[in-house]
Amino acid sequence: MIQLVNVFQHTLRETMDDNKCARMIQTNFSLYGLVLSRELGASLAKRLLTIPEDERETWLNRIIGLILAQNLNDPHVSVQHVKIAIEECLEPNRLKDTETVFNVIDGYDVPKIKFDISKRKFTVDNESSYPEARYKSLIFKHRFETIWQKTLRHKQFLPLRLEKQTGEMNLIPIEYLLSEQRTGKVQVMGLITQFREDEYYLEDTSGTVRIDLSNTDFQDTFIMEGCIVIVDGVYKDDVLRVETMDFPPIESSESLRSDFGDANTFGGPSNVSLKMSEKLQVYEQSNQDGMIVFIAELWLDVPNVLQKFKMVLEGYVDYPPIAFVLCGHFLSSPTNASSARVLTSGFKNLTDLIARYANLKESSRFVFVPGPHDLGSPKIFPKPALPKCIAQRVTETLPTAIFTTNPCRIQYCTKEIVVLREDMLTKMCRNALRLPKEQHFKHFAKAIISQSHLTPVPLQVVPVYWKYDHALRIYPTPDLIVIADSFETYTTSCSDCYVINPGMFSKNNFSFQAYVPANNQIQDCQLPNDTSVS
Repeated sequence: MIQLVNVFQHTLRETMDDNKCARMIQTNFSLYGLVLSRELGASLAKRLLTIPEDERETWLNRIIGLILAQNLNDPHVSVQHVKIAIEECLEPNRLKDTETVFNVIDGYDVPKIKFDISKRKFTVDNESSYPEARYKSLIFKHRFETIWQKTLRHKQFLPLRLEKQTGEMNLIPIEYLLSEQRTGKVQVMGLITQFREDEYYLEDTSGTVRIDLSNTDFQDTFIMEGCIVIVDGVYKDDVLRVETMDFPPIESSESLRSDFGDANTFGGPSNVSLKMSEKLQVYEQSNQDGMIVFIAELWLDVPNVLQKFKMVLEGYVDYPPIAFVLCGHFLSSPTNASSARVLTSGFKNLTDLIARYANLKESSRFVFVPGPHDLGSPKIFPKPALPKCIAQRVTETLPTAIFTTNPCRIQYCTKEIVVLREDMLTKMCRNALRLPKEQHFKHFAKAIISQSHLTPVPLQVVPVYWKYDHALRIYPTPDLIVIADSFETYTTSCSDCYVINPGMFSKNNFSFQAYVPANNQIQDCQLPNDTSVS
């Protein structure tokens, strides 16, 4: 009889504990606006009862935090959400499947960012059902809207003062300028267009106004047709006589990301941004010597170039880099009828060379980015990867090889890298309204980051697939932008972002660059120039 009473009391205590734990679970989930089914709550309660009572609430709050980090589409919590959170609690140092250490993102897989007027914030746009022809009209509309909203939130344009200061001007749409027949000093933002030869206009989403640049101060910037600028001037007789012209102000990358929360704006398999992943930060810092090597213009049909690349491999054989990013052009001569055969032979020689170094073959990735004139597709961005027939033969020997688009994105731990192989600085110099006095590469970096676009020039200068113009946008600003240009090697920075050019390996004394993610440093490298390329 006594034994039966003890069993009954033990069962009663367990039931009370179950009910208490279940109530605590439901209360805590409700505080965060989450809905948990009774069955799932009971199952979670059984799991929590195996933990000491004084630690249960801490564990529960940790689980709720990990569920919230999964970007739920609605407040209802599923079994899978709870399972992922519990696994995270049990193995806090284990990376999730979507927490990739190294990931290459094709230009066709880059998320599209747009400003949502109803929410008054930037969001990831999943809409892809526009008619094909409409994308052309949306290219510059979306570019303008992005920069307009970025500028309005900058402290320089926020209405912080109740009383307007003498001489202060507000940024006004062109529509107001035209409809009110406003005259005198004005400040306007718009896209520079040229409707007729040497006749420039400023255009926004509301209208167009002719501009007179005869007495304009360009602020020593790299301004071209196709750029979005802020101008100060005098509007009279239907013409805006521009006194000063400059780029919109640049906002810090950290501030830009505040709009998106933990949404993944860079691309890759993860639903949330990996930028602030604590586990990836730890992994990144643990690899202090890890680096990514960037080499452009690697001619595979010139034996001397392959010999020089062999010297590069030998230099890294004891400390394999995270990756070698190899940009075209991969042939020394323009594409012709024999290019496919020569390119196939060149890649075979390259893979045979890499295969000699087992340490590099197993530990380093080899990323191949095509040049504008490389075999496979027209010279339109984003340019597809090199033909599959070549890629398949290479990956059979070199499983770590990755063939990607131009441009492409690379995510290594928490670092975001954008790579473009195009002579952009050269083209911008040719199309600039006024050239900066010196240090062109610094003004170039400011131009592309201010414009949040890799190619802020008209489409006839750099053709872009209308539907994939967003693949060339750099908003929010990444950590590193690699512009493989025929210009000389350079390194500069703007808004906490490095902009670098590794130079042409085959043309520029075998120069290249390496990026060390753990220290966020750039290393300029060059091989001895004891022989010349023939």
